[in-house]
Amino acid sequence: MNWNIIHGYVIGAAIPAALFFFFRAVYMRYRLLQACAPVPDPVAEHGTRLKEVLTFFLEQKKLFQDLKPGIMHAFIFWGFCILSLRTITMFGMAFYGFDFHLPGFGPDTFAGEGFAVLKDYTVVIVTVMVLYAMVRRYILKVPRLLNTPSALFVLLMILGLMVTDMIFEAGLRGASSPLAGHTAFLLHCLGILAFLVYIPTGKHMHILTSVFNVYLRPLHRSGRLTKLPLEDESVETYGTPNIENLTWKEALDLYTCTECGRCTEACPAASTNKKLSPRDVINKQKHFLVDDEAARLLSGDKTKEPSKDMVPDVVEAQEAWDCTTCQACEQACPLNISHVQRLNSMRRSEVLMKGKFPAELKRVFKGMQTNGNPWGMGAEKRMDWAKGLEIPLLENKPGAEYLLYLGCNSAFDDRAQKVSRSLAALLKEQGVSFAVLGESETCCGETARRLGEEAVGQALIEANVELFKELKVKKIITPCPHCYNTFKNEYPDFGGNYEVLHHSELIAKLMESGKLKPADNPQGRAVIHDSCYLGRVNSVYQPSRDILAGVPGLEVSEHERSKTKGFCCGAGGGRFWLEEGEPRINHARVKQLLETKPSIIATSCPYCMKMLSDGIKDLGATGVEVRDLSEIVSGPAAAVPK
Repeated sequence: MNWNIIHGYVIGAAIPAALFFFFRAVYMRYRLLQACAPVPDPVAEHGTRLKEVLTFFLEQKKLFQDLKPGIMHAFIFWGFCILSLRTITMFGMAFYGFDFHLPGFGPDTFAGEGFAVLKDYTVVIVTVMVLYAMVRRYILKVPRLLNTPSALFVLLMILGLMVTDMIFEAGLRGASSPLAGHTAFLLHCLGILAFLVYIPTGKHMHILTSVFNVYLRPLHRSGRLTKLPLEDESVETYGTPNIENLTWKEALDLYTCTECGRCTEACPAASTNKKLSPRDVINKQKHFLVDDEAARLLSGDKTKEPSKDMVPDVVEAQEAWDCTTCQACEQACPLNISHVQRLNSMRRSEVLMKGKFPAELKRVFKGMQTNGNPWGMGAEKRMDWAKGLEIPLLENKPGAEYLLYLGCNSAFDDRAQKVSRSLAALLKEQGVSFAVLGESETCCGETARRLGEEAVGQALIEANVELFKELKVKKIITPCPHCYNTFKNEYPDFGGNYEVLHHSELIAKLMESGKLKPADNPQGRAVIHDSCYLGRVNSVYQPSRDILAGVPGLEVSEHERSKTKGFCCGAGGGRFWLEEGEPRINHARVKQLLETKPSIIATSCPYCMKMLSDGIKDLGATGVEVRDLSEIVSGPAAAVPK
């Protein structure tokens, strides 16, 4: 039997068929991307993007956030990169015989001998990693994994490729029968072609798209919401009322999702049994795009109506409203899929185009429209926190270096007002040149935009930009991470460019310079709670740690859910103003922090302050209080009255 002829005919016939089906599927998905909306921002900062490709794609950096499965997946990925040379060689062997080798990789060359050893080890390692993956899925039954038929098919396919490679290699070396070796060779080559056909039809499309998805991701992540062109009268659609209103990058996200479940596992809403699962949202949109709407979108007939609205037919409204915008899903995603912008876009279409939103937001929106704050409080109460402190107004102190912008919560909430007083007193004591807006201060617009009310949010921002321009504001200090993020990342879209400092950054600088020296007053054991909008969104983690480390007599601890793995308090994304069913996110977070047995929960956000304080009261916890960094630095005298 002439095996060389058999190999050539069988594989020669299979290659064009496989390539036809592969490219047909890829082209269809490419055309679907073209049918989606354009991306509003141009692709820039290519150096940063190339660096991310190296770290997140090639190095698989984000996978190692979950170490054991990260090692498993990384070795499979790197193994396939190494074995790509082996694959090319084997297809060459199909036509030129088993003596075929790539130039420079012959059996008598240093490179050839080295690669042969590396290949053998790689096949064994990939085999072990695949077996470990099967153990995790089908014996340990890791909760975040979906044990779908396609997942099993891929694992068996990879395992089969490794086994057939080993049998073929044994045949070459005379360790197995020629029939077994030739059969394994055919099965291996045909298996690779079958896998090639399968790739663009399922979740393993990410093999093709992930490098592009990592390169093209929004560099500000979802901490910077896109600015809607509300002033453009030709624009009739806002948000994503229908599937084609997704941007092509958001559609690329759908192709790239591996269904690994890391996003849902990290999500505080999903962790507390809410309706939202980021992975499910991606899957629903993906199947609707590819399975239900592909024919309509590819027909080019724009008169055809979509079969379903995005909300509530594809994604339930509650799923969009459950999101705290904490970015935990995006931090966990190894391929930089943007979840938060997607969910916010659905809120925008619901609010702006349908006038649909949770009933409790009616009062919030009205308060921002009429009184410039979601509390609905009158401007005359804006400075109640400062009574007796003689805080200067910026209009009376135009030479002040900083505008101290407190934000609505710090101005109106009783507990947060104490932080405002502590912070202002500290700044005065340190000789920092600052002033406030007083009754002229209004909401920064963050709450409205996160809740989908873009029109109100933009109106507030534009009014503030004009006021800041009139008062010549150049530097801003704020104790609110949400205001911080909005001023820093979103105001530039509206012509407002400022140097923005969170109060923790300024306090840390004062301590580092030696000017601010906290008193030696033991205050117990503190555990750090990271604000999502200060930490994950803006990567500001160190100042709070430097501050606490510099307080004499204070023992500092961290929960395992801190920094990039921090757990939301439940207030972000406007959830502060919405009702929440049991179990509550703030209760879950307080329980986590209490595991460290603290006497102080250290925070740097007025929303976190409120949510965690309420959680402690609700759970009946004793011997622990929530304190802001400015209060801790000021010593026990600034403790909250019982």
